[in-house]
Order: sequence, then C-alpha cells, then structure tokens
Amino acid sequence: MRKSILSLLIATVVLATLAVSFGAYRYFERLETLAASNRMEFYLRSLNEAFRQHQHLPFVLARDPRYSDTLDPEDIDPDLNARLRQLAEEAKLEAIYLMDDTGVVLAASNAGLPNSFLGQNYGFRPYFTEALAGQRSDYFAIGATSGRPGYFVAEPVSYASGAQKGVIAIKLDVSELQRSWESGADTVVAINEDNIIVLASNPDWLYRPIRELEPQVRQRILESRQFENELPPPLQWTAKTDTRIVVEGIGYIVAIGQADWRGWSVYHLQPESVVAKQTIVITVLFGSIIALLVGFATFLRSRRIALAYAASERQRVALTNTNLKLEKAQADLARSAKLSALGQLAASVTHELGQPISAFRNHLTAAEINGEITSPSTARSLTNLVDRMESITKQFRYFARGRTSDKLRVDLADVLGEVLNLLRADFKAAGVVLRVSPPVPPVEVKANKVLLEQALTNLLTNALHAVENEPDPEVSVEVTSGDGHTELRISDNGPGLGGVSLADIQEPFFSTKPSGIGMGLGLAITTEIIKDHGGELTLGSTAKGAEFIVRLPVLLNGDAE
Repeated sequence: MRKSILSLLIATVVLATLAVSFGAYRYFERLETLAASNRMEFYLRSLNEAFRQHQHLPFVLARDPRYSDTLDPEDIDPDLNARLRQLAEEAKLEAIYLMDDTGVVLAASNAGLPNSFLGQNYGFRPYFTEALAGQRSDYFAIGATSGRPGYFVAEPVSYASGAQKGVIAIKLDVSELQRSWESGADTVVAINEDNIIVLASNPDWLYRPIRELEPQVRQRILESRQFENELPPPLQWTAKTDTRIVVEGIGYIVAIGQADWRGWSVYHLQPESVVAKQTIVITVLFGSIIALLVGFATFLRSRRIALAYAASERQRVALTNTNLKLEKAQADLARSAKLSALGQLAASVTHELGQPISAFRNHLTAAEINGEITSPSTARSLTNLVDRMESITKQFRYFARGRTSDKLRVDLADVLGEVLNLLRADFKAAGVVLRVSPPVPPVEVKANKVLLEQALTNLLTNALHAVENEPDPEVSVEVTSGDGHTELRISDNGPGLGGVSLADIQEPFFSTKPSGIGMGLGLAITTEIIKDHGGELTLGSTAKGAEFIVRLPVLLNGDAE
C-alpha cells in the first residue's frame, strides 16, 4: 500500500474517532449533569424535610403558660423536666430546654443524663440572643456540651403582659442525616451562609471553609463556638464554571440547590472521570469498529492488488537476483583485475630487485671474508636484513603466482616471536609501548612460516604507524585459543580507521596513510595470506583506536600436517 493511501486511511480513522470522542463526551456530560441535578434534588428534599418537621414546636411551647410561668427559678415545676423529656422522645428530638434571660438552662429534657444541658449557660449562642431580642431564630452548631452537631430552633418566652423574659429551644440531631449521606455512594455537601461545609458525604470535608474567611466572620464563629474552639483549614475548592468545580485536585460536575433554611446550599458532585471513562469506552468501541471496517476494506483491496502483483513480483525477484549476481561478478572481475595488475607489478619488482639484493649479499660476504666488518652483531644484522629482503620479494611473488602449498606444522609463538624480534627496535625507536601476551601453552598451526610472519609484520607495522603521533602510544598483542581455533588480536590506541570499512582497506592500492607513504598493499597481502591459511581477518570493537583479529584453525594432536 502506498504511503499516501495509508496516511489517508489513518487520518480518516483518527478524525472519525476524535469526532465520536468529542460527541460522546458532550452527550455523557449532559446525562451526568442531569443525573447530578436529580440526585441533588433528592438530597435537598431530605435536608428540608429533616429541618421542617419540628419548626413549629418552639412556637407552640413558647406560648404554653406551663413554661412561660416558670421563668423564675424559684417557681420551676419539679415535673417540667419529665414533661420535656417525654415530649422530646415522642418528637424524636435530641433536646428541648428552657433558658432564662441570661442564657442559663432552667429545665431540659435531658436532665439527669450525662452531658445534661441543665444549669448550662448558652447566652453566647446567636440563636439565644436573637430569640431573646424577640424574634424566632435557628442556628447550626456543634453542641457545646454534647459535642454532637445539631440544628437549633429557638423562640422567645414571655409573660402574658408581653415582657420578654426567656427562650425555649429545641435541638434537632443531624447525626442520622450525616450518617445517611456518608453511607451513600454520592458525593454531596451542604454549605452554610458563611461558605462552611456543615454536612458532607466525605467526613474529611466537614466544617472546612471552601474559601478563606473574612477576619470578622472568623471571629464571630469562634466567639459563638459554632464549631467548637477552632476551624479546620480551607478546602481546596475552585469553581471553574457554573457546573464545574475542582476539589482537592479532582474535577467534578456540580448541581447546586438552595435550601429553605439559613441560606444553606446543597451541592451534588459527580466526578468528571465518570464522563471520561464512558467516553473512552465508546471511543474505543467505535474506533475499533471503524478500524476493523477500514482494515477489512483495505484487506480486500490488498488481496486484489496482490493477485495482480504476484506475477510481476516473481519477475522482479528473478531480475533482482540476476542483478546481484552481475554485481558480484563485476566486483570479482574488478578485484581480479587489481590482483592481475598487482601480480604483474610484483613480477616486475621482484625481477628488478632480485639482482641488487643478490649483489648486496655477495658484497656482504666479501666484506666478511676480507674482515671489513669487524662487528659480528653488525654482520649478523646485515645478513638478517638481506634475508628479510629476499623473503619480502618472495612474498611479493604471492600475487604473481597465486597460493602456495608449502605449509608445515609451526608454533604460532615462534612465528610471533620472530616478528616481535624484528620490530622491537622499531617500537623502541618510536617510543611506542608494546604489550604482548604470548600463547600458553604453544599453539600449533599449519602455515607457511615466512608468509604468516609477513602477515603479522604488516599488521604490527600498521599499528605502529597509527600511534606515532599519540601522546601515550601503545600497541598490544593478545593470543587466545578455543573451539579448534586461535585468535591473535592486535590493537592500538591510535585514531582508528575514521569510518573506513574493512572491505575498503583490504583492497589493493587502498591506503589511509598520507600520500607518498606506503602503496596500500600491506592489508591486501595480509588478507590473502590469512585466507590462504584457512583463516579470516576481522575488526574488533574498541573504545579508542583499532583492533584487528586474525583467526586461524589450530592443529590438534593427531592432526596431519
């Protein structure tokens, strides 16, 4: 499939999925907003009903002469507490109590019980001061004596003459309402006129402001001990829109209703994650269906194309294979041409250098006979030099006459020792550290000793040249054996190959050295020698410099030479 068609199909699926996701989110958002509004109405009704059912009782009691005639402590009827207790039990109220004009409780339904209101002074409560001033009052607070939250309703009590002398109050226990909210699965709160949460399905939110309180409001609340002696820190509450809020880092869809009492508001909070989850489900489902349909259509189209393409593909494969063979043949022909030219050059050089080297040997012999060379070591060195020159010319003929068959069992340690003895002076003169790890025990290979020495000499000489300009030049040689082979690793800390591949530097006449230094034949000769010995030359991996690995088969005990 062409990239343009594939991109178009993917874009179509993505756009369709995004459109469905957007539409699904808006749809579920409306559903959840409606559901939140319905649930809010339910909680709002339960709150209004809980507070409405006993609103008339203080009014009736305040006008009952049995209570208004007993405002004088000396005239308190001994049976008054019992009557109030019976009335509170029948009405299912937490308490009914009568206070004088100072706020002291003269009679209470919970007289004689633990945490009784009898004798307590509630003159600091706003519902008392407002009722004493002649008006009905209601108020929410945590009980100063019981420690339980309640909704207080108070009415002024007066004599028949109309003089206001006391207050009668009831306390509605909101604990049951609070427990019912906590046990439900919804998130709902009631907030009073001071923006403080007074009822909540999450008990950790109780009595916490939803924003910072004004200093005078805070002072008024603390003086009336509405929430005992302190206020919890404000809740992290941020209104984004009329239907969106964030509480403690969680987004909610909110529905708000106004209660009938004290300016309270009921908030039903539906987590936005519900909408997101529903949207994800629909989006994944729709996206999967669209993707399957598009995929199936694409599959059918691809099958038709594949049937038409199969024949031409077979022809293309055949043509590709033919081209690969031609390219390989062309590469082999080019390499053969290089090797042929190298063979001709080798023959010419060997012929031209043969006579001067022979003459050099004759002059050296004559000088030794005539005593012209007085130092045996000098004579020995010159003789070795002539031998090496003859060996090199013999090696050079390698490209002219092909592979040699005169291979014998030789110890790789001896071969490496000869090479190191030959080059040690060069390394010392260049100030290059040569670290050698000889094979232990000796490793025997089937090889032409002179050719193998030449191959290793070429590799070590290249390493020596590579580190000549380094601050701490170092070349290391390490030999390891195993699995029927031996590996000789020659590594340096020079600049490396500079991104040149092994195949490039193995080509005849290819060189990374500056112009005029070397002919680019060393690695080509080395590669051919190692191949002729059944081995291979590869590159190792080092953090700095280069590492060449010579891998040769070893002769085991019993192997024929």
